[in-house]
Amino acid sequence: VHSKVRQRWLDGDEFIVSSMLEVANIAEEGKTALEEKDYSKLAALMNRNFDLRRLMFGDAALGDLNIKMVEVARKVGAASKFTGSGGAVVAYCPEGTSQVKLLEDECQKAGFVLTPLEPFPSRLNEMDLKTMNM
Repeated sequence: VHSKVRQRWLDGDEFIVSSMLEVANIAEEGKTALEEKDYSKLAALMNRNFDLRRLMFGDAALGDLNIKMVEVARKVGAASKFTGSGGAVVAYCPEGTSQVKLLEDECQKAGFVLTPLEPFPSRLNEMDLKTMNM
């Protein structure tokens, strides 16, 4: 799946190169959004990340079921993207518990299992964090 996009990158394909640069910028913007607690911005960035991946790799490579999971989350206004190579997505409900309930209902209708995640606190200490920002 990745080889075609990799080859396009190596060939200097303008769309792939600019999209990959945008993905990198999204990661930086996402870090800032988290630090600033701008959760609606984070949601928009998550959605943009998925949209870029979909454009670069195409629907056939991503798979109908994986795309449907993202679409179910977006149906209720949640942000959603892959956790990795497919089979699961992460959904983020910036509007809180009422939006989570809507997502639960839509997932149940679609036959998907929703597993709430609890963020794990960072194991990095103050010095680690300072060195990463250099």
